[in-house]
Amino acid sequence: MTRTTFIAAAAASMIMTGTALAGPLTPGGSVSTGGTDAFSSPHAYGTLVHSQMDNFNILHSSGAVLFQGTLESLVFENSSGELTFDLQIIGSEAGLNGVIDSIGRNGFGGWTTDVDWRLDAMGLKDPAKADRSANGEKIEWSGPWSGTAGIFSGESSRMLFASTDATQFAPNSAIARITLTTGEFVDIEVASPIPAPGALALLGLSGCLAGTRRRRRN
Repeated sequence: MTRTTFIAAAAASMIMTGTALAGPLTPGGSVSTGGTDAFSSPHAYGTLVHSQMDNFNILHSSGAVLFQGTLESLVFENSSGELTFDLQIIGSEAGLNGVIDSIGRNGFGGWTTDVDWRLDAMGLKDPAKADRSANGEKIEWSGPWSGTAGIFSGESSRMLFASTDATQFAPNSAIARITLTTGEFVDIEVASPIPAPGALALLGLSGCLAGTRRRRRN
């Protein structure tokens, strides 16, 4: 197959499935996630400015542990000052019965996002797609996770990222949710983008001016 034919076939596949290739993810949209690297997505790379590790358990209603592991959460700042937010499941305990179906996080309302996973980072299972809620607040990565039913105990995920146009963030300001194929889940606090202080001040000033205009009309 020639390169031109391959591109045409890929475009036809995108039209038939209704899902774009990984990249900008608009509110209510969905993208296929094939993985990317620093050469293809330089905007998603830069200086590490925040790192946290959270151990977690996902429990059955009986109290039995179904999945146990660690969620690594990172924030990178690129050369333009824009932030990328990463999640990865590592160090999971083998021999348990839970299987992870999806990994999601909120806190992206109002921001432009470019979503995929890192080919040049460690990890085993990669997602097939990413979806964004209609209000733009939540992004969720889901399988088939390398052609199987999900991420099994003892396995790791690839490093999932959401690159944004935000330049400020706050730790523990949003929730990452890890959900099993059987519906059980755990919520973990993670960093998320926030408006810069100057933008907040402008919003406040705008509100004051609008109030003044309304009072003058009365």
